[in-house]
Amino acid sequence: MKSTTLRRSNITREKVAMMEALNRYNRAHQDEDFYRSQLKTKELDALWQSFGVKPQKNEKAPQVYFVTGLICGVIVTLLITTFISILINLSTPKDDTIVAPKPQSTGTGKFRFVPADTASNKKITPVVMSNEEYIVKEGDTLESIVIRFYGSFDMNKVNAIQEANKMANPNALSIGQKLVIPMNKGIN
Repeated sequence: MKSTTLRRSNITREKVAMMEALNRYNRAHQDEDFYRSQLKTKELDALWQSFGVKPQKNEKAPQVYFVTGLICGVIVTLLITTFISILINLSTPKDDTIVAPKPQSTGTGKFRFVPADTASNKKITPVVMSNEEYIVKEGDTLESIVIRFYGSFDMNKVNAIQEANKMANPNALSIGQKLVIPMNKGIN
């Protein structure tokens, strides 16, 4: 280094010489450490070979783990949904199956006749269903009202409600409006 540079930096020649000697020392020992580590790895490799341990293969790619997890997830989801649907089917009573009462057997194998009621001989009057009244609430549509009263949507039922209430536009419902819902059998 130049003496002018040394004066400006307040570093003495002794300090510069000490820093250079330290740098040479570090370089020399780094090379020794490098050679020592190589010798240790060779020794470890020889030990592993003597134990019969084969070198490890490269790990599987992350895509393999992703696909495996995805397939397992789909299978578990299908099993859970199948299990839940089976539980729901077992716990829901079947409305469409009607169990007929067992006839009482007398043990003789003969038929038993039951006399008819005298009340059943009277004239049967047809049951006439009356009209119902409904007050329109917020969010109601004519379609939702038809589904509420009849169970399913049918355009004939919408037309019957329009005729009963003398409505020109089925979309012109107002909150609080009273609607007459015809409940006679001809509509169903």
